[in-house]
Amino acid sequence: MSQAGNEPILEIESIAFAYRDKPVLRDIRLDLHPGRILALLGPNGAGKSTLIRCICGRLQPDAGRVRVNGNNPLDNASARAATGLVPQQIALYPHLTVTENLATFARLAGVARRAVGAAVAATIDVCDLAAVADRPAGRLSGGWQRRVNIGCAMSHSPRLLILDEPTVGIDPPAREAIERLLTRLAGDGLAVLMTSHDLAQLETLADGVAFLSEGRIAATGAPSGLIREFFGARRDCLVSLADPPGAELAARLEQLGLASADRDPLRWRGMIDEREARDLQARLPTDAPITELRVRRPGLHSLWKRLYGRDPERPG
Repeated sequence: MSQAGNEPILEIESIAFAYRDKPVLRDIRLDLHPGRILALLGPNGAGKSTLIRCICGRLQPDAGRVRVNGNNPLDNASARAATGLVPQQIALYPHLTVTENLATFARLAGVARRAVGAAVAATIDVCDLAAVADRPAGRLSGGWQRRVNIGCAMSHSPRLLILDEPTVGIDPPAREAIERLLTRLAGDGLAVLMTSHDLAQLETLADGVAFLSEGRIAATGAPSGLIREFFGARRDCLVSLADPPGAELAARLEQLGLASADRDPLRWRGMIDEREARDLQARLPTDAPITELRVRRPGLHSLWKRLYGRDPERPG
């Protein structure tokens, strides 16, 4: 992952953590520089939540160390103040206006009373919340509530923003608005660490991704680089059938490198060489009951299935 700033905001050096002697994190090494967006990925139980708690200073690693803005968040208030956390749940006071919510969270984060007004005004400007500033948070749409959720975490001007599933449960226009916001914040020098199951979103939004598996880093790097590393020139191919294939067609599909997807005899999928994918139709019998033939470049979803052997869970 390329570096937008010389010194990392977040440094994770070989940390390990166990619950009741059960390893949860094992030799995690990551760093995040100003102006970069890094996504933590992995199935439930992979260690993402535990890692975020260590970064926020809420858990002490059994080994290794975490540094935020050069300091240990466990015992350094400035390190904790440099971090803004956006939970997956909407963490707003529904009866307060957006402005009042921002002021409340600014005070809770340690902003001096005399500076709260300026901090709130700056947050409304940066997060583009002027249209809803005087409305009660509980009466906003889900998309606006998520944007205000981000604003509350930004109200004390952190250098590191951590978001847990920031676009879950909202419609595409609201999701795109949050993507634009995060891109703009990173462009202004903020370091962004996020979790998400929206893998297609991350292919263009994230500068880097880190896949966790059983508490270890299974793969990390820029999305495009990882996809090239794992798949090369192969293509993700899907053949859908109107009827289950006979023995001859099934054998031909397997010969081409396709397999029954999720044990569904009507859907056959696999990664095959780009040249073979180009004329896949011609390689199948002319009487094959094909209803769909799709060939596409592999993405993070393909990489997820490669690493974990299954589709991502839906957040909830």
